Formats: sequence, structure tokens, C-alpha cells
Amino acid sequence: MPILIISAFFQVLLIAHVIKTGRERYWIALILLFPFLGGIVYFVMEVLPDIKAGRVGRKASRQILTAIDPQRDLKERARELALSDNVHNKIELAQECVRFGIYEDAIKLYRDSLTGIYAHDPNIMLGLADALFQQEDYAACRETLEQLIEQNPDFKSQAGHLLYARTLEALQDSDAAIQEYRVLNDYYSGYEAKCRYALLLRKLGRSEQADQLFNEILQRSAQLSSDRRKLQKEWIQIAKAQLA
Repeated sequence: MPILIISAFFQVLLIAHVIKTGRERYWIALILLFPFLGGIVYFVMEVLPDIKAGRVGRKASRQILTAIDPQRDLKERARELALSDNVHNKIELAQECVRFGIYEDAIKLYRDSLTGIYAHDPNIMLGLADALFQQEDYAACRETLEQLIEQNPDFKSQAGHLLYARTLEALQDSDAAIQEYRVLNDYYSGYEAKCRYALLLRKLGRSEQADQLFNEILQRSAQLSSDRRKLQKEWIQIAKAQLA
């Protein structure tokens, strides 16, 4: 009996918090329908971050909410754009669309953002190029990246350079792709560029050069901390598999 009283009191406190702080009213239904689980979820996601007012608490609550509703951020970005149609909100929604594989909408949002003072914004153009690549429209991706450099000659981006090399490879312009990968190999942080370069060399029958690059990945990765090795895990595993 005392447990039921405590549970009911806990529910009342949480519902009062929902009303007082102006939270979404669906929380009330969740707390009433699932007294224990609903209350815990609301406390962790809405109350705890306010108590801690710190990054760790917010991150934990966001992870729990995302696990419950994976499209939460997508829906939030769409609502924000509906409320305020501006470039920032378009880009935020476009990024979420790419994350969920909704490339056609992402491309439209990026293109609609390239207007006024943002007409040649390099970061927006790079986002557009990435969405085009994901949609496998490699010719348009290449054109966008070349326009980006033409309009922003001082813009530097490892991600953009790697995307350009991958686009050339996808267009079967192997000589040009190798040239770009060779330059990337000298400065790119991480092993993705080196690994993709080696894979292309392997595909072209240049196995000795490919093996040399794969060996470099394994030798250098042996010196990394466990955290950094974890970040490069995918490329290290590919190198191992290629040399097996």
C-alpha cells in the first residue's frame, strides 16, 4: 500500500511539473498510462537535465528519447522550419533528412538555401554535394563540388576533398581519383582516405601499392590509444581483411 501511495504522489508531482513548465501534454498521458516507466522516462528526459543543467545530463536524456523515437530530431527540425522558414532551419532539417536517407528532400532544402547572401555558401554547397552523392547522382555531385571551389577558392575541407575523390571514383575516372587520393593520403587525418585509396589501387590491379598502404594503416594504428583505434576501427578491419 505505501508503494502505491508513493507512486501516486510521484505521478502527481511529475504531472504538476509538466503543467508548470509548459512541457508537451502527451507526457501527462504517458505518466498516467505507465505510472512507473512513464514517470522514470519523463524524469530522466525532462527533469534531470534541468536539475543537472549540464552537458552529461542532457546527453543522457537525449539518448534515451532518441531510442524511444528515432525520428524525434527529424520531426523537431520539421516543426521548427514550419514555424520559421529560414536558412538555418532548412539546413538543420536537410541534415536530418540525409541521416534518414530522405535524399530528395535534403537536396531540395539545400538548393532552396542557396540564395541571397548564402548563394555560394561553401558549407551549404558541400551539404548539397553530399546529399547528391548519397542519392548516387555523381555527375551533379561533381558539378556542385567544382562550383564550390570556383566560388570559394580559399575554402578547405578534408571531408569535401575526400567526397570529390570518391565522386571521381564513382564516375570511373580512376586516374583523376587516384591523383586526388594521393594528395589526401599526405594530409588526411584518420585512415579512411588511405584505405579508400588502397582499395581503388587493388581494384585496378596495383596490389603491391595497395598492400603497402594497408600495411601502413596497421603499423600506425598499433601506436594509437584505444579510444583513437576505436574511431578508426572500420578502416583498420578492412586493412586486416585485405592483407589476410
